Amino acid sequence: MMMGVLCVIVRKAVTTMRISNLKYFIATAFRSVFKNGLMSMVSIFTVVCCLLILGLFLAVGINVNYISDQVRADAEIKVIVDNQIPDENLPYITKQIKAISNVSSATLVTKTDALNYMKTAFAEDASALDGLQNDNPFRTSYKVKLRDITHAAETTKTLAKIHGVAEVGNKQELLDKIINITNGVKTGSVWIMVLLSIISVFIIANTIKLAVYARRREINIMKFVGATDWFIRWPFIIEGIIIGIIGSLVAFIIISVGYIACLNAVSSLKLDLFTFKSYQSVFSMFMTTFIILGTLIGAIGSGLSMRKYLEV
Repeated sequence: MMMGVLCVIVRKAVTTMRISNLKYFIATAFRSVFKNGLMSMVSIFTVVCCLLILGLFLAVGINVNYISDQVRADAEIKVIVDNQIPDENLPYITKQIKAISNVSSATLVTKTDALNYMKTAFAEDASALDGLQNDNPFRTSYKVKLRDITHAAETTKTLAKIHGVAEVGNKQELLDKIINITNGVKTGSVWIMVLLSIISVFIIANTIKLAVYARRREINIMKFVGATDWFIRWPFIIEGIIIGIIGSLVAFIIISVGYIACLNAVSSLKLDLFTFKSYQSVFSMFMTTFIILGTLIGAIGSGLSMRKYLEV
């Protein structure tokens, strides 16, 4: 359906804009941009500001989702084995845990493993744990990773029913917060993008409307001698597209510099909990989004500003 509508629009555009007129349209558009320099700068500045805010939310949304995926992938449920269960029964418990459909992996952590881990964590003070080899206070457990953390509560209940399991630790509140934050950022980003796009279209439409108003007599004469609406409209549409593209490129450069600076600042902190998306992985998304939105905002704003003056 969308492709059909797009084909109709492109076909109409091609038929209404001859190649011989293309140079005239582009030259007129650039001349108008420079002639109305102040208003063009205001329009470009507006596009830049709107796209910068939009780009900020886009960057935040991308990285919140990316971090959320990392946390989801690393989310674990700790399953503690009853002290009365002999080691010979551990393979049975392992098999029961891995049989649960929502469990992606289950890593056995023996008492000895737990003690060795604590010695590593204590580093220079590890000697304080030397007397615990014969009377190990730690308990055998499993680190269980889930396929879908949204079903963590149900999986916890299933794990608790396995014979030999004494306790199941589930950070459900933390997982719920992660899911809610992710969903909130996604929804908020979409609405902010829509709102900023509407504001940009409105401002550009009013800016170009001033240029149209200044040339209203010329438009009336062109209409009088038989020029089509599209012949009159194209220079203004191209003018809006030029403004939109310039604004989007400036915004792209600023957001790129800012994003790289933020990545360098975060990398200097040496955070091991999570990582951010590299600039190379978001470059094409930023570029494509900014250019498309800038072009659409400029074209739609110009198209809206022309309607009144073509009704002659």
